[in-house]
This record gives sequence, structure tokens and C-alpha cells, in this order.
Amino acid sequence: MGGIFGFICKNPRDVSIINIGLKRLIYRGYDSAGIVYEKDSSLEVIKMLGNIAKSEIKVNDKSKVALGHTRYASRGWPTLNNAHPITDCKGEIGLVMDGILYDYEILREKLEREGHKFVTTTDTEVLPHYLEGNYEEKLKGIWNVVRGLYSFAFIVKGVEKIFAVNAGQGLYIGISNGCFFISSDLPSLTGFAENAIIVPENTYVILSPDSFKIFNTQGEVDGELKRVKYKEEIADKGGFSHFMLKEIYDIPFSLINSVNSLMEKYLSLASMIIANARKVYIIANGSSLHAGYISSYYLHDVSLNVVSAAEFPYYALDNITTGTVVIAISQSGETSDVIRSVKLAKQRGAVILGITNSVGSRLALESNVYLPITAGPELAVPATKTFTSTIVVLKILSDYVSYQLGKIDKKDIDHDKNEIQRLSKLVLDSLPYMEKRAEELVNLIDKESLYVASSGINYPIALEGALKFKEASLTHAEGVQLGELLHGPIVLANKGYPILVIKPAEEQAEDLYNKVIKLAKDRGSPIITISPEGDFRSVKTTRDLSPIANVIPLQLLSYKLGVKKELPIDTPVGLVKAVTI
Repeated sequence: MGGIFGFICKNPRDVSIINIGLKRLIYRGYDSAGIVYEKDSSLEVIKMLGNIAKSEIKVNDKSKVALGHTRYASRGWPTLNNAHPITDCKGEIGLVMDGILYDYEILREKLEREGHKFVTTTDTEVLPHYLEGNYEEKLKGIWNVVRGLYSFAFIVKGVEKIFAVNAGQGLYIGISNGCFFISSDLPSLTGFAENAIIVPENTYVILSPDSFKIFNTQGEVDGELKRVKYKEEIADKGGFSHFMLKEIYDIPFSLINSVNSLMEKYLSLASMIIANARKVYIIANGSSLHAGYISSYYLHDVSLNVVSAAEFPYYALDNITTGTVVIAISQSGETSDVIRSVKLAKQRGAVILGITNSVGSRLALESNVYLPITAGPELAVPATKTFTSTIVVLKILSDYVSYQLGKIDKKDIDHDKNEIQRLSKLVLDSLPYMEKRAEELVNLIDKESLYVASSGINYPIALEGALKFKEASLTHAEGVQLGELLHGPIVLANKGYPILVIKPAEEQAEDLYNKVIKLAKDRGSPIITISPEGDFRSVKTTRDLSPIANVIPLQLLSYKLGVKKELPIDTPVGLVKAVTI
């Protein structure tokens, strides 16, 4: 995964301008970066490790054609070798990619049998090797040969053209005097082009210094023309006012990425380890801990405890022996409480299964097996898309455990994957309504304190929703189980504190839900119900996926309240993305 930015011009241009475009794409990747360009009839490739926002690629040359990339490591560790651009065997093709390839190992094995030499551990490398030879012919219908959700662009030694493919990941052509630009998003073209063409899905593009053409399998097609008009600070956030809002809008895509990045061999290995464990612990902090609580409703066929990583050394360490499995969740992979607990558990013979959004993190290194969350970079401190993607990973993992135990068939796993795909589409279609509805309801919750309540599998979402209000809007909020609301907290409803009630997905809890709504209304509390039929309509889905559908309204409400209060939503004072103290 990553961000693509490049140009092709009639006259040579400073290659260093690629840095500007890549810095605007930092939300797409920050593990490494690189540039490939034509120099003296050969391809020059320069790479760097680390965040391009904090540095830049050192290049002093001019060229008519150049491509750059900023990478988020999802397949292959964040090493200089795995950084893009990636070349073919002869060094005649320089290619950059955004997205994920499915079943790429099959194509890689075929290419290796044909004599191609692979030098990286990325999925991307199959593309330049596959394109060697008759690359223009191979572009026709490549999305039917190379399966995945991706876009890529490449240049060829001695050929003044950029070739690109959109197979489900955004691609834009910026139009300027004497130059064409290509990028993964529209806002990054600010200052480079006044107008841009949206490249349609399942098409390929050929850019030359004075023209461009877009093709699908039937022939040449047109793309939609768009005006490029963004402020510089908005361009850096992909066109959104805050990273948090942008990352909420990323959720539909990150759900798909998370499903498709999970590799069969690692899921099978991880599930076999869990299915044969004497005891299983899930440890995490913050939003990851809430995702862990949700997974306890999935992993009901094993002996499971979900424990805060900060509490784990005092609560569970004495019970850790050989045969224990610790599932450690950390979006950053650097959370100190998680890493500390993992090391202590390993010393006592536990097997560690890591779940992280950061390949190459300490958690990935400490784990016996790890599964990537693959939500993409998340720059806002309040977790949004990483939280929903973590739930997806835990759901698919639990399905594989149930399959290992003989409780379900492979068709049940496929059904759940299809349901996630369906949920993704519904969320994508509903986000504009949900953002507007959050803006309408924000005045009802602009109080000094509020409750978020639910039962069953959505009870952890009440905890997560309360956390989002604390982080994004600096509002005191308490997540409460519906029944527990009646055992004390309900007395504060007399003060007019708002109560956000997520309708439980379990039918058995419906009577309790209705009772709480009535009691709260009788006491004068403002009530907002979250459900497919509620005051704030969430997307209708299965019971197991309802936490994903129901957390998005809470994320948007907390975000809009933070905007109303004019707070630094992405970077709350005193809070960091990864707590490493």
C-alpha cells in the first residue's frame, strides 16, 4: 500500500518536486519512499527509509519523466530493499504500486519457474517481472490476470511515457502546461495542475509528454474531469479538514483491505495454535482492548480471558505456562504495556500471536506469528479505521478457529467474508448521511457529561464510543452496560445528561433496551438511539458485524463535537498515538 506521484513533461523538470507530492500523500504511507526517473538513457532509482514528512529524497537531477512512492508496509517488512520503486530483472521497468494483490504467491512461483529473480518480499514485485517483454500487450485486461485491489504506474528505460493501471485504487491525471501529473489522490495535485481526470476503474493509461489515453478491454474511454481546488493544509489531509474525518471515510476501504490481506497459511497456523491451546489470553490497551472484548463474543469455543495489557502482569502472569497462547493487539505495535506483557509471557513459555497495523514493529518482531490489520496509516490519535479493521481481523481469525474445531465449514468463512464486503459497500453509501446526521445531533450532546450504553456484543462499543468522546471532544463520557445503567448511573439522568443508546443485536436484550429508553425519557434525559431504525441510523448487518456499523455514528458524533469546540482533534493535548511510557 502507499501513495503514487509522478510527472511527464515536454521539457526536463526538477525531480525533487516529487517530494512535495509525496509529502501530501503521507496519510497513505510513511515507512519508506523512493523515486525512479530517466537519466542518461537509463533508470535511476533512489530510496529512503522512514517518514518522508520528516525528511525527503535527496535528488538534484532534472528529467522529463519521474515517478515517486511513499510506502505503508503491508506485504514485506519496511526495509530499503522492499521500498518502491521496484524493478524487473533487467532494471528496465521501474514500478510503484498502491494496494494489495491477492494470491500473488501463485504468480510469483510461476515467474520464478520461468527464471525471474526476486529480490524483495513484497507482493508488488510480481508486477514488473510479469510485465517484462511485451508490457503494453500485457496491460490489456491485467486486472483479470493479477487479482487484487490496486493501482500501479511504471516507466520504461528509453521510453518517454508513464504507464498506469487502476484496478480499484484511485488514480488521477493532473493537466498542466507542458506536463501531465499522476497521483493517488486529487488534493495532492494542488499547485501542480488546475484540472484533473479521474481514471476509471479497470482501465489502463498511457501518458506521453503531449497527450494521454485511457483504455479498457473494449478500447479507448474518457475519464471524468475535475477541478483541483484545495488549500495547502487541506491537500495534506486528502481533501478533508482533519485526519480523523478522512480516516472515518477510509473505513469501507480498510475493511476490504483487512480481509484481503490476511493470508491463508498464517490464518491456518494462528487458528491451529489457538484451537490447541490450554488457555488463551487477549491483551491490549485502549481501542484495541475494546476490540478484544468484542472478540470474546466470537471466540466462545476456547478458554479465553480478555485483559488490559497494563493489568496483565498482576492479574494473569502467575497462570502463564507452556500451552498458553497470548493474543496481543496493538495498532502501532509499539505500546509499552503490550510489549512488556508479551516479554513476560514469553519467558513463561507462552506462544505469542500478534495483531498489529504496523509491520516491522516491536510487536511483530516479538510474536511467534502475527496477523496484519492492514487498515493503512492512521495519523489521527483517536483510532477509527484501525479499530474497525481490528474487529474484522479478529472475526476472520475466530472463524478459522471454529473451522479448526469442526464447528463450521469453509463456506461459512466465505459467507462472513462476503458479509464484510457487503457491509463495506453499505457504509460507503451511508457515510454522507451519517456525517450530516452527526452535525444535526451534535447540539443535543454538547453537555459536560454523557453516557453511552448497550448490551451484548455492542457493549464494548459503548466503551469505545465513550473513549472517542474523551479523546476527540474532551467530553467526560461513560460507557455503561444497559442493565448496569439501572444500578446507580441512571440517577444522574435527572441532571439532563445525554444518553446514547446502541440497540443490542441480541433479541433477548430488547425488553431491557425498551425499559431503559422509557426510564431515561421519564427522567428528562436527552436520548439518542443508534440502530438501523434509530434516531441515528446505522447500517443494517449481521449480529457479529454490528459493532462496526454502530461505532461509526459514535466516531462521527465525537468528531463533530470536537469541531464545534474548536479542538485539536487529530492531536489531543497530552495524548499520543502509541503510549510508550
